[in-house]
Amino acid sequence: MAKEKVNTYQEPRGWLRAEWTPAEVRTVWAIAQQGDMRPVAELARAILGDDRAQGVLSVRVRGLLGLPFTLEPAPGGERWAKLLEERWWSLFPEEALHDLMVWALLTGVGLAALSWVEEDGLLWPKLDVWNPGALVMRDGAWRVRDATGQEHLLERGMWLLYTPYGPKRPWEKGLWRTLALPWLVKLDAIRYWARDNEVGALRVAYTDGPTGETGKELAQLLADLGGDTGLVLPEGWRLDVLSPSAEVWRSKAEAIAWADRAMTIAILGQNLTTDVQGGSYAAARVHEAVRADLLEADVETLATGLRNGVLALWAEWNAGDPALAPWPRWDPRPPEDLAARAETLQRLAQAVATFAQAGANVDLDALLEEYGLPVRKGQGLVRLASGDPPQEAPGFVQGQLYADALADRLLSRLPDPLAGLEAELAQAQSYEEVRGLLMRRFREASPEEVAALTERALVLAGLAGRYSVIRDVER
Repeated sequence: MAKEKVNTYQEPRGWLRAEWTPAEVRTVWAIAQQGDMRPVAELARAILGDDRAQGVLSVRVRGLLGLPFTLEPAPGGERWAKLLEERWWSLFPEEALHDLMVWALLTGVGLAALSWVEEDGLLWPKLDVWNPGALVMRDGAWRVRDATGQEHLLERGMWLLYTPYGPKRPWEKGLWRTLALPWLVKLDAIRYWARDNEVGALRVAYTDGPTGETGKELAQLLADLGGDTGLVLPEGWRLDVLSPSAEVWRSKAEAIAWADRAMTIAILGQNLTTDVQGGSYAAARVHEAVRADLLEADVETLATGLRNGVLALWAEWNAGDPALAPWPRWDPRPPEDLAARAETLQRLAQAVATFAQAGANVDLDALLEEYGLPVRKGQGLVRLASGDPPQEAPGFVQGQLYADALADRLLSRLPDPLAGLEAELAQAQSYEEVRGLLMRRFREASPEEVAALTERALVLAGLAGRYSVIRDVER
């Protein structure tokens, strides 16, 4: 077994510019082509300050991390998969995976420092996610800058490099390139909207009239207008109050809405925003919020990145064979909509009843299996005393089922004669007490009502029996 390894490098301080312009974004692209990730990370960090960008990124990443999770053992690696599964969320906490994925999606590269600690005779990894701005590619190899500014080659086992878009020039495929323009447009729209509100709040007055002492006095009154409720103009003077158009805000609102839509489509792959109206269960599911191919790709790239970058080393240093490393699996398949399935089964039951009435010899077991319903092999839903298959006498079967349901409905309309009867009889001390008890229990039952209900049930049962016989005779 390998020895403990502690990554002692210190992460550089974050970089953040106060202002961004289109020219500066173009400069980021130029510097990134030289392999320096610092300006890309600066821009990505600034974009994360936007409410829409951060919200939809959270939908994509946290939605993935909330999917059903399992560890798939490698052939012969069941023991190692079980050991790792017991500690998975302490080794790979959701907040660490969240930050790793967010940086990787935005910049094209996710970076984490790795340390290996010995516990219970095994080495276990510890992740520390770094800002990818510490990365720089020189001479075709990645290097990392520490807090002192020195550059170091990425030592095997000490760093996790997660590149969801592939290892070749990953910064060119990061979301920052798509998000930069709408983000800048939104910033300008918000800034100008706030400025318009500021100007609109200032009362700018314009006067026109004769000059002289009266004009000077009026100018002083206008200067003090903020503290007064009004003023009376001298004869011959006119006063106008200047203000922006009432529609001046509309272009800014439309620009912000466009920017939000553009960022949403770039991140989620479709225009399903985080401010969905209503409490729809379907609208809240990550499977419908994130385009299916993006969700599946995220699941696969994250699983591959963790296995190749961490788990294979863990298996090599503990089990002696990297091939024994398990595969982390998040299930991207959408959960079954039980309400829709119940409606489908209801329609299926109606169709089966219609087929039976029409005399169609439907293979019910095969039909139920096709819809994923468990079927008890060797046992029919209905068994005849003669041993004949129910399909040979569908009329009788339908009539018997109807009679059974009719009897159940009749009993539900009548008072239950046995409820609590045993306990009351146990307290009786004589025959007279038993007789009195029974009389009291059934005193409220109307003989006329019982007789009427029974008569109706018998009539309906008789008609059902005749109909069943006619159906079977016609066959």
